[in-house]
Amino acid sequence: MSFAPPTVNGGGAVGAPTGLPLLQVSHLAKAFNGVPALREVDLEIAAGEVHGLLGANGCGKSTLIKILAGFHQADGGRVLVNGEEVPLPLGPRGLRDHGMAFVHQDLGLAPSSTVLEHMALDSYGASPGLRRVSWSSEVARVEELLARFEVRIDPHATIDTLSPVQRAMVAVVRAVGGQELLADDGESTGRILVLDEPTVFLPRDEVELLFALLRRLKAQGDSVLLVSHDLDEVLAVTDRVTVFRDGRLVGSRDTEGSTRGDIVQMILGARDEHVPHEATTVSDDAVPMLSAKSISGQRIRDLSLDLRAGEVVGVTGLAGSGFEELPELLFGARRLRSGTIEVDGRRVSRPSPGEMMALRVVLIPADRKAEGAAQGLTVVENLALPFLTGHSRGWRLRWRELRELAQTICRRLNVVPPNVELTFGNLSGGNQQKALLGKWLETEPVVMLLNEPTQGVDIGARREIFRLIRAAVSDGMAVLCATSDYEQLVEMADRVLVLQNGRLQHELTGADITKDSLAASVYSEGAA
Repeated sequence: MSFAPPTVNGGGAVGAPTGLPLLQVSHLAKAFNGVPALREVDLEIAAGEVHGLLGANGCGKSTLIKILAGFHQADGGRVLVNGEEVPLPLGPRGLRDHGMAFVHQDLGLAPSSTVLEHMALDSYGASPGLRRVSWSSEVARVEELLARFEVRIDPHATIDTLSPVQRAMVAVVRAVGGQELLADDGESTGRILVLDEPTVFLPRDEVELLFALLRRLKAQGDSVLLVSHDLDEVLAVTDRVTVFRDGRLVGSRDTEGSTRGDIVQMILGARDEHVPHEATTVSDDAVPMLSAKSISGQRIRDLSLDLRAGEVVGVTGLAGSGFEELPELLFGARRLRSGTIEVDGRRVSRPSPGEMMALRVVLIPADRKAEGAAQGLTVVENLALPFLTGHSRGWRLRWRELRELAQTICRRLNVVPPNVELTFGNLSGGNQQKALLGKWLETEPVVMLLNEPTQGVDIGARREIFRLIRAAVSDGMAVLCATSDYEQLVEMADRVLVLQNGRLQHELTGADITKDSLAASVYSEGAA
């Protein structure tokens, strides 16, 4: 039986890796309550390659990773590591004892603990019984490990003092170091690092630092399985990609020689990924739905802006320029230190989320898992939150009405699976974002504040989100979209404000909004 997945010829110069693959997955299947999530998929990862795993939200990527990690058990199929079959089910440790390490999107780091303490857990926490920690030996091991991968971080630093990219690099080095400890015991002969959306919360200008670390891993013969929705990043760092669609294998291809359009066609079955729109020009004389005058926050300094009905205003800049802070500052989720805000002509001296929502201003935060939804509640419970007052009788909630409302929202926004009793955290990232967007659109807001609205969202879901936002804007809503994703601004924004050091540096409108012009404005002289 051949374990190599089908290859889509794309003219790649890298060529299919030769030699015995580190990992071979064949005909792997998994269903939940009778609904197939994986339909006999194949995957092959060679030694010394960075391999991208791509597909739309809900295509089966996360299910595969969770099977390999031991979180789910496969219904059928075969798994080989270094040519030797690993019996199914894999058990709660998955393939960790066979040279596979995992770094998930949330990184799994405790903010108040040090880098050294995290590393020591792998040295001393995996074995039963009590042992005294040799801190001097552990410091030497950690310093050597960090130095080898050119990660310049103090082992005694706590995680909460590190930048986002430093935290990601610590998580990667920790995972590699943990597998090296297994290898020293003779239990592992090849290592594969699995990274599940590692760049979602990283500033765009710091992503390359993480990718340089991945290249160093590759240079020493390790392999990386990278799960990502960012096609530019995938094309920049991977050797090959494998694409899933609807739980099935679409194919694999070499990255070199492939274009973004090639990958999009594999993911969606169509090459066109853009949502064209004609830029809307709103008269300066139109009364703003939201007006901010000389506002300042932690990073924002003396900024004024108007949001008018019928337009999308984009805000961008380098990390730390203040664009990330602006939506939360306008919503009252962060303290306004000075300045004034007016909503539909009403002055708000000290904005708070409660007051802004009462004025029909809503916020969709960047971190939907921590701030946008209660992951442990059901879909209906999450979607019902803004409507509890209107669907209650005394102390009793009219759950039948709330359930029908949630089902209507999910149908309208094509949230998959359409089961409102499902735990919200079990939805894919794109379906979570669509559900949140639908919930707040149902409140009929006059102003919507978006912070990285398509972060970790696949191309197909991005298209649906853009369409929904443009439709709402056409009906008279005003939108502020803060993002570092230039492509998103090109597709959606009518005006773009570029911030530097918390101040407005440039404003682009209409046809002047291109990826090149945005990059030039962001990195122009005087940038933070």
